[in-house]
Amino acid sequence: MRVLPHVVHAAFDVPSETFTIRLESGADAAPILAAIRELGYEPAVLDEAPGKTERIQRLDDPRSKAVRDGLSRARARGVLLVVELGGPFCRLCRLFEETTLADEGVGAALSAFEFLQVDVEQDPAAVKDLDVHGVPDFWVLDGVGRVLARHNGYLDPKAFLAFLELVGNR
Repeated sequence: MRVLPHVVHAAFDVPSETFTIRLESGADAAPILAAIRELGYEPAVLDEAPGKTERIQRLDDPRSKAVRDGLSRARARGVLLVVELGGPFCRLCRLFEETTLADEGVGAALSAFEFLQVDVEQDPAAVKDLDVHGVPDFWVLDGVGRVLARHNGYLDPKAFLAFLELVGNR
């Protein structure tokens, strides 16, 4: 996994094949743009984020036992926590499980993370903790609950691997 410095948020939109990356204020975008080019994409730099963007920056005291336990395991292993929120009612969540999670490359990449699947119908506290408005919803948290990345929507194996590479295993 490649660690990209100063990334505050990273997401990949599958249908449009669009990366959205937000950097720390004053950060140099050159290494990020180079990494995107290496993945075969031509980046376009935009100065402004969409209006009314809200972001949870840190999850201090999760109400969800599953999320608390996942954070604890990630902290103990010294890895990031990847959370997939979905459910059996969700066609795209099932497709993610059948295609993306079945991919050998994805399995190998996920071994460098703590991975947690949450059924939103069974764990409404996780929905509140992570402000979920649609599934599948993917979150990457460090061991102390800082949110490093989020993506809402289906990710095929290639897109999910790109998402994981963008956040890296710090």
